Amino acid sequence: MNRWMKNVAAVGFLVIFLPYTVTLLLNGRQGIHREEELPELEYQVLSCMMQEDYSWMEEGTLTLMAILYRTECVRTGKTAYADLSSEVYDKSYGRMYDAVVQTKGQVITVGGEYKELPYHAVSSGRTRAGALLGEEYTYVLSADCPYDRESENYLHTYLIPEENLGEILGADFDPENAVLERDDADYVSYITAVDQTWQGEAFRSLLHLPSSCFQMSTDRTQNAVRITVKGSGHGFGLSLYTADRMVRDGADLTEIIQKFYQEAICITIP
Repeated sequence: MNRWMKNVAAVGFLVIFLPYTVTLLLNGRQGIHREEELPELEYQVLSCMMQEDYSWMEEGTLTLMAILYRTECVRTGKTAYADLSSEVYDKSYGRMYDAVVQTKGQVITVGGEYKELPYHAVSSGRTRAGALLGEEYTYVLSADCPYDRESENYLHTYLIPEENLGEILGADFDPENAVLERDDADYVSYITAVDQTWQGEAFRSLLHLPSSCFQMSTDRTQNAVRITVKGSGHGFGLSLYTADRMVRDGADLTEIIQKFYQEAICITIP
């Protein structure tokens, strides 16, 4: 009888405490607290944030990212959950969870409306005017970002064999005779060589360049084209590197978002 009672007690213990034990093993001791129920929108924001490695960011920049993601979720009404990699989970889950909880319900409006809020990793030193994307993006400002030049991702140089370049572009290409049209932030808008023209972002995509702010020259000694690229990303909207630096320098959220988006304010929704 005593053995039977012990077995019953053991089964009862497993039923009650197994979920706790599994969660503890997966998430660590703090994981138990962090799995408290959140509203659907906040879980969605957390899932979106976990798709990227933001472990390098300051806490204030992480809260800004949570607000940007929440704004986009509300604007589009889309629901999407990420498959979380263990690496990102181990690095950043706790900090991202805290950023979501601390900013619960906060979103950004522009002129009283939800707008698309583009952002990128590092600018060329100046972000691009949204008017280049169309009249509906004129609220996206061109802003000086001198801090971006300090980023380790600011400058990259690539050497591409001429024959490889021709295969990639599907045309003969001579950088010496190529005509590059640039916008005010020095990004290439269009590039024309011989009788073919590419949009700057399309050319960048074909060559897998970090950004469309680039210079080209011929390296005759290696029969190759040398491409020097500034920045990382499309260059529109908020520069994450500059935003992180502004946070470290004590800037508040309003100052940061209004640097990149005209008439942007942060509000809290139910």
